[in-house]
Amino acid sequence: MNQVEDSKYRDIGKPWNASRIQNFILIGISILFLVALGAKLFLNISRVDFVANPPSLFPDGESKTTVKAVPYNAVGIQIPFKSVQVFYEIEAGSDMVEIVGRDKNSITLRAKQSTGDVILRARLTGDPIPYEIVVPILPQFAVNY
Repeated sequence: MNQVEDSKYRDIGKPWNASRIQNFILIGISILFLVALGAKLFLNISRVDFVANPPSLFPDGESKTTVKAVPYNAVGIQIPFKSVQVFYEIEAGSDMVEIVGRDKNSITLRAKQSTGDVILRARLTGDPIPYEIVVPILPQFAVNY
């Protein structure tokens, strides 16, 4: 009977388990580190590509193209819901196109009646080196078969 009473009260004097608390703290710190690393890899801009849609123009006075900056992360995936501030200026061929619209990260151009290459200079906010984008204005050819 003495052994039964001893086993009944054995849990009361149990020492505090510090290693279990330390494990929870280390797991919490590791999770915070992994979240910060994931945010760095997936949410920060690693590179910016410029996409012209459609890629060329025709000299008919109605042909339009939109040049847009698309940000990508370090993994190579387009970053959703994120845009970059871009300042566009026409370096060469300003007499061949007119600017129809500007946005925070895009510009829309309309071709006039002449052919050639239009060179845009795009400068990102905080980036010292500008990008050059070439938009060709191609002549229209009709082919009879």
